[in-house]
Amino acid sequence: MRTPILETERMILRPLTVDDAEYVFKSWTSDPEVAKYMVWDVHEDLEETINWLKSEQEAVDSENNYTWGIVNKETNKLIGSIGLNYKEDDDSYSFGYNIMKIYWRKGLPTEAGCKVLQFAKEELGIKKFFCRHAVENIGSMKVMTKLGFEYSNDSTYESYSGKKKFNSKDYYLYV
Repeated sequence: MRTPILETERMILRPLTVDDAEYVFKSWTSDPEVAKYMVWDVHEDLEETINWLKSEQEAVDSENNYTWGIVNKETNKLIGSIGLNYKEDDDSYSFGYNIMKIYWRKGLPTEAGCKVLQFAKEELGIKKFFCRHAVENIGSMKVMTKLGFEYSNDSTYESYSGKKKFNSKDYYLYV
């Protein structure tokens, strides 16, 4: 199914495109605080963001990857991204998000997450979701529990480059 446009009270969730690259790079992918606990490393140059957005744009029709840009309705600006990716190893969809630092602690990832999970359950029939957070990332823990995820186990993860390694808490949501 093509990644659809979704709407919440304060946000529009829409597929990302390469045309978003310069703004996304300046707004969050180059911010070390936003990237701190992410599996991706801070983007050092615009080309890294362009390459990421190319892959997201190419996957817009994928059955296994759904990624949205989060647009603030008030400003009509992108403020982050949110998505689901299929994990073959345990037949679940991994849930994740990131958001510009100035929008932290405003409930936006929870609001967007509710909409994404509703879409996934009702339109895609997904029954099993996975997410994790670095032990130190208490903000993400709060988002996950508000969305109904339940703690499963402790584990570790590392960034794609292997430069960052984290102790983590893993969660599942079963429908």
